[in-house]
Amino acid sequence: MSVHQLVLDSAVRDWVFIPLTLAIVLMKLLTQYMHQLFSAPPPSNKELKEVREMQAVTRAGRLRAMGRFIPETSYKMRKDYFAGEKGLFSQKPMTRSPQEAMATDPTVMVDMMKKNLTGMVPQLAMGMVVNFFFQGFVIGKVPFPLSPRFKPMLQRGIDLASLDVSYFTSLSYYILLLFGLRGAFSLVFREDVVDETEMMKRQMNPMGAAGPMGVDMESMFKQEKAALNAVDHEWEMESAEERAVDVMRRAIKAKKL
Repeated sequence: MSVHQLVLDSAVRDWVFIPLTLAIVLMKLLTQYMHQLFSAPPPSNKELKEVREMQAVTRAGRLRAMGRFIPETSYKMRKDYFAGEKGLFSQKPMTRSPQEAMATDPTVMVDMMKKNLTGMVPQLAMGMVVNFFFQGFVIGKVPFPLSPRFKPMLQRGIDLASLDVSYFTSLSYYILLLFGLRGAFSLVFREDVVDETEMMKRQMNPMGAAGPMGVDMESMFKQEKAALNAVDHEWEMESAEERAVDVMRRAIKAKKL
């Protein structure tokens, strides 16, 4: 099987490569601005309390792991705040699972549908434009050799067995830019940039988009409370001076020997 070397026409660059690049960038900008326009409003006080509850579990875990480095009075004060009779873990949490939030608050499902539409509609429109105007063009060549396994990925829309695998088509270039511009856009936009991969996951599994099976914060409170009550505090710095003196004595003794 012979491999043909192609000489790309400059008209392909002027009428396919540059317009396709500009169209994809404009489509990404449109998607980003639509996502910001239809995004959810700032979090309410209730949502902020839910975030504080999830952070409290993390703080309690750090207290169990690193509590030996603070005095006993400070440890007991923090422990009572989390696991006391009137502590945080003795109260009913406000955090709900995604399924409960969708069932009790219809705005959650509406917001999810808006985000899916703002990402799906521009992509479908752009895909139709690319298939109609730009399909079947070879617009460039990768400057390094590739194995034949990359041929279906780089040469979409063209079925030529004799074409070198390093050449890529306009349809493959569109898909590459569609999923590869997120890093560049994150430098421009300070807000969250639209992630096409995450958007596809939400479209395929909308009920599990916010989490695998939801967060059971009540059981996490009970587990963390029991774990804190089972820890016996021993201040690590209480006998630090004796240990330091013992280390120095051993060093002096080893030096004399």
